[in-house]
Amino acid sequence: MKNIFKLTLLAFTALLLSNCESTELDLLDNPNQLNPSSADANFILNSIQLDFNSIMNGFSNASSGVIRQRNQFGTYNDAADNSALNATTGEWATTYRLSANVDALETLSEATEGGLPYQLGVAQVIKAYSFVTLVDYVGDIPFSEANQQGEFPFPNADPGSSVYAAMHDLLDEAITNLSSPSAPNLLSDLYFDNDVSKWKTLANTLKLKMYNQTRLVTPTESTSGINSILATNDYIDEISEDFQFQYGTTADLPESRHPLYRENYLTGAGTRMSNYLYDLMNVGSPDGIFVENGTVDPRSRYYFYRQTSTAPSGSNLPCEGNGAYDYCYVGNEYWGRDHADDEGLPSDGTSRTVYGIYPAGGAFDRNLYVTASSNSETLSGAGIAPLLLSSYTNFMLAEAALTLGTNGSASTYLEDGIRDSMNKVSSFGNPTTTDETDNTIDYGADAASINAYVASVLGQYNSADTNGKLEIIAREYYIAAFGNGIEPYITYKRTGKPNLQAPVVNAGPFPRSFAYPSDEVTANPNIDQQIITSKVFWDNNPDNFID
Repeated sequence: MKNIFKLTLLAFTALLLSNCESTELDLLDNPNQLNPSSADANFILNSIQLDFNSIMNGFSNASSGVIRQRNQFGTYNDAADNSALNATTGEWATTYRLSANVDALETLSEATEGGLPYQLGVAQVIKAYSFVTLVDYVGDIPFSEANQQGEFPFPNADPGSSVYAAMHDLLDEAITNLSSPSAPNLLSDLYFDNDVSKWKTLANTLKLKMYNQTRLVTPTESTSGINSILATNDYIDEISEDFQFQYGTTADLPESRHPLYRENYLTGAGTRMSNYLYDLMNVGSPDGIFVENGTVDPRSRYYFYRQTSTAPSGSNLPCEGNGAYDYCYVGNEYWGRDHADDEGLPSDGTSRTVYGIYPAGGAFDRNLYVTASSNSETLSGAGIAPLLLSSYTNFMLAEAALTLGTNGSASTYLEDGIRDSMNKVSSFGNPTTTDETDNTIDYGADAASINAYVASVLGQYNSADTNGKLEIIAREYYIAAFGNGIEPYITYKRTGKPNLQAPVVNAGPFPRSFAYPSDEVTANPNIDQQIITSKVFWDNNPDNFID
């Protein structure tokens, strides 16, 4: 029996308020008792779209510390335990609720004259994306027996490879629905503003992403699949096609501001940034540990906002003098922490470097050095959740061209990925200021700085061997994916790259998968808990090859 879930206004608010995005739900009748005339397809689709953003935000938040986008405070096990995948309020539960709503929409479409091909097609793309991501984090999951409480009260887990195959089929169904000859009748599209063609483009790009993720275990299928999508020329390869969730500026209920803005710009910073990422972007000392690159990344002032012009010291720098730390402090007033550093809890929320204007809708760093909460030049939280961007597609294609020999030039894809990322990021905000003599200073990513960065990276790439080339592709993908903790985590498990900073404390083994929700394991005798070193089906890399 399938359940249909209807979100109340309180649920919509909760979806936007929490990083884990828990919701309150009203349980409606099952489809056998559903009166189609009383159901609202666009209301159900709204619920599906918001649930999807909740899922992606939750997974991104869960792995962003693991992957060194921000500081991981403590051990891997703390990061990969089952709290993020709580079976009643977290990403696990939300994925299955979303799936039930897609089933409900299918039932409604069947009962509606002419059907609802566009609403259903959009919902199917979202469902496929959700289950692919769940597999990428957890591995084997209930699918064929899920959401059928009457027949399967304790659903068995399907192999991750089977779920992937089912999602390929579902995306094909979605593309067929989205190609319907009837006039598009979407009324509520939170991602592409009722441009149905872009949902088809997304469906193809998701298939491309899946082929790249499985290239280690099905190289022939991945090669032909990627080449067939390239032949359609219908995938996300322009910024105008980017798949993202746009946040707003509303502070009252329902809250619409970016979660990272709320976390860092209201009452002091809630997170600490990553010294490793600072090093990759060369914002501190030019003597980088992980990359020898004298070019400061033009995106740095968009990514990071410095609240103070003073360096951390004393109790605000508990790692000082400890040789176990690679950096402790990188310089140039960039306050952060080394990976897994959990020393001390100084009251430095108004001094830490925080998320900037991209993607959180915060402030551009033009050397104002005022606290984030008192900065009047922010976007007030109107940032984005970058989900699947044209830059990401280019980096995937660069990896595939290098490792599988798929069509196209890896170096060209690499350059296009960097440039798309630079152009995307630099479109946020006005980075100009004036000095004491009224001379205009532009701190933004201008053409000269972008060209210098690209030339530096391509110079490294052209002189590297194959392994070094893959390192550079993964590194640039990693930097471009700032604000998305999902893609770097998946890429790292697949490639072991880029060369990430090792934990400075005994953080335990790297999580090749996340644990099942403990309440799901307790309630379902057919689900046994797994250790975090368990591998998802497409990860055939050796044990302990990443840390």
